[in-house]
Amino acid sequence: MCACWRARDTCDRSDPATDQWPASTPARSHRCTSSCSCSSLAAQDCLSAAQVEGLVRTVRPTRERHRHTVDTPVPAREDGSMATPPRARDDRLVQSVARECARPQDAFALYERVAALVRRQVPYDAAGWILVDPDTMLLNGVYEQDVPRTAHLSLMELELSQDDFTKFVDLARTGVAAASLSAATDGRLELSPRWRAVYEPNGFGDELRAVFCTADVCWGHVCLTRTADAPWFTLREVDLLARIAPHVAHGIRTGLLLDEAWFDPAQETPGIVVLDDDGRVVSSTPRALDWLGPVDDDRLQRSAVLHEVAMRARALAAGDVDGAPAVAKVRAVSGEWLVVRGSCLETAGQTAVLLEPARRADVACLLMHLHELTPRERQVAQLLLTGMATADIAAELWITPDTLKGHVKSVFAKLGVSSRPELFARLSHAPVVRSSA
Repeated sequence: MCACWRARDTCDRSDPATDQWPASTPARSHRCTSSCSCSSLAAQDCLSAAQVEGLVRTVRPTRERHRHTVDTPVPAREDGSMATPPRARDDRLVQSVARECARPQDAFALYERVAALVRRQVPYDAAGWILVDPDTMLLNGVYEQDVPRTAHLSLMELELSQDDFTKFVDLARTGVAAASLSAATDGRLELSPRWRAVYEPNGFGDELRAVFCTADVCWGHVCLTRTADAPWFTLREVDLLARIAPHVAHGIRTGLLLDEAWFDPAQETPGIVVLDDDGRVVSSTPRALDWLGPVDDDRLQRSAVLHEVAMRARALAAGDVDGAPAVAKVRAVSGEWLVVRGSCLETAGQTAVLLEPARRADVACLLMHLHELTPRERQVAQLLLTGMATADIAAELWITPDTLKGHVKSVFAKLGVSSRPELFARLSHAPVVRSSA
């Protein structure tokens, strides 16, 4: 095991407030710089406990040598009271974004409101909030903030034609919700082709990217940049973008579904049930009834999920709770899995609950729980689905190839498959086939 990894909480990439590696940063992205005092030991395979403790004492004092920006202690106000801690401010921002995303609205209007919330807490000088085609990841709309047109066109071209750090397609594929360029390049921004070609000539410095995905489908992404003389994005700011990303993805997805459902009846639409605040059914579509049966059933046998999701959506919209979007999975009468999403309507006191067939990626985690995969086996299965080579998976999880081979064998046995293609077919993005009655 790499010595630097054994002491990763002491290196320049850890969170100084908690001494923990941020969840939004992929382990394999860590590389010690030549200035890091632990790099000289990184080639060793294993260290004793005493050596690791010595390394901890050696590395901690060197933190200030790294340029990665860290958060300063919370100062006291003039009246002697303490200012609001950063974590509390972050929680309030996530709650505000979740509340905004719980209301169906045009994607550009959603981006404008979310950008205003984020910019107050994560300052940036220019940004592009992007909508993409989920099938191709190609850009199909942008809410732009102070990005020169030529720079934007150049970035679009480079994204399609150049290998680079933190490309949007790579973040979406690997499940990394957010990442900064300074961290990905270990502080050497000049290693990035887009930084050399676009950012440096236009006076920009660090960049922070996030992708907005539901399951394995990407609906959009954002790119925030700061000028060259501004501090780099902190690990806390990266983690904050990762926390709001699922809510923004839910907001985009729900807005598109409602647009399709209300304004294009000729197309195959999701099932919809509209409830009032007292739980009474205001309206429902035939498709919703086909999937769940009577939605006003007093026994709530299958309709309970509608009320639960609607309550969650109302609570998020009112700012009473924080956490995950109002989404759940349920079995239809026919046996297929459905994804149920809630969103408060502009009409006072009404909530729309949308139902659509689940993709296999939507129920992959549930299937792994049903087949009693261990946490490590679930990690292995999810990485296998990304198409990552087994050697890279072993490096990602910091285990030996033989240990990985044992985990893969166990995953295959529990899920009843014998190869990676069969695993992909079982848990991939293909729509679930509707069962016959």
